[in-house]
Amino acid sequence: MSTAATFFGQQVLNRVSFLRCSKEFIKKSLNHDSTVFIPFIEGEALISPENGDLVQLSKSTNSSTKILSTIIPLYTTLLNTTRSRSDESGINLTFLGLLENTDSTFNFELSSNSYKGTPYFGLDIRVSESTLFKSADFEPIFSFPKMTRDHIFKQTNKDASLYSQGRMYLDWLAKYKFCPGCGSKLFPVDAGTKLQCSNENKGVHCNVRDANVNNVCFPRTDPTVIIAMTNSDYSKCCLARSKKRHGNFVLYSTIAGFMEPSETIEEACTREIWEETGISCKDIDIVRSQPWPYPCSLMIGCLGIVKFNGQNEIINLNHDDELLDAQWFDTIEIIQALDKYTGGFRVPFKNDINLPGSTTIAFQLIKHVCEKHKRLHSTSASHL
Repeated sequence: MSTAATFFGQQVLNRVSFLRCSKEFIKKSLNHDSTVFIPFIEGEALISPENGDLVQLSKSTNSSTKILSTIIPLYTTLLNTTRSRSDESGINLTFLGLLENTDSTFNFELSSNSYKGTPYFGLDIRVSESTLFKSADFEPIFSFPKMTRDHIFKQTNKDASLYSQGRMYLDWLAKYKFCPGCGSKLFPVDAGTKLQCSNENKGVHCNVRDANVNNVCFPRTDPTVIIAMTNSDYSKCCLARSKKRHGNFVLYSTIAGFMEPSETIEEACTREIWEETGISCKDIDIVRSQPWPYPCSLMIGCLGIVKFNGQNEIINLNHDDELLDAQWFDTIEIIQALDKYTGGFRVPFKNDINLPGSTTIAFQLIKHVCEKHKRLHSTSASHL
């Protein structure tokens, strides 16, 4: 399988995660002339009205002069306090990393090491009548269109990956406002990559604040398995149509579902396959993964090989009422469709059926089955 970066999964920045806890580093990076901010409004990024690109603000951007010269310096004084919470300030902010090998003059020295690059932050604007910052503080970007799924899949992988990283952190910050241990307010630390309980009353036990291992909450990522099913010679591929619709077209794709506690990846695949299709599949290989920012999943792509015996491969949709249809398709027909594919959100297949486009891990897994089929049968033919 190719090791090329999957869509949303390109490592654009050096995250320098060990520097997030340095208040000096965060203050300096927040206020440097080269720093780039990716703005979100109520959890969604923005697109440029001129060219449809992901909006990124810097001091060279006309629309961001007030934001970066006034709002950010004031927010810097609130770091690591409850006043930085979006309910009070109107902002959630998270450090994304350093874009290295640029002409930025940013430089931070720590333990005789030097860290250089352009700092990147995600900035989620959630202003109200009661917050420190108001909507007027962020004009004119409030007039920019919000990013939709149609827009995001037209971005470069670099921009889509920056969007994904920022969106996942900011979505988590917006949702988790109160400590699960004692109900006190949570506030962001380490530049929005951790949350800390604000309860200072030692007479009240809090199993988050008082835990032996840590006293902070960390971002959530939901592991999800996604499986392309085939048979032993890769001549068949099982694809399914969900009852959920995404657009006015017929889409057949791979099987997917959330992992459950105390479940291995392989067992999760076997369970999801049987629950959704009734097919018995025990032979699972992990192939590749993809971050998926809707809202915060890690798609773990797998290949499931079904041993056809007249029973294992029989489709039964009566367990989990999630699929509209599932079918075994000839891999050769899928190969023909992929050979004609020239890009876009979906791959025309046959009749009115479409397959997922190349920005999805489902496409990569289906393509993986096709490549396995080609290699096996070209090898077999060479021995004739």
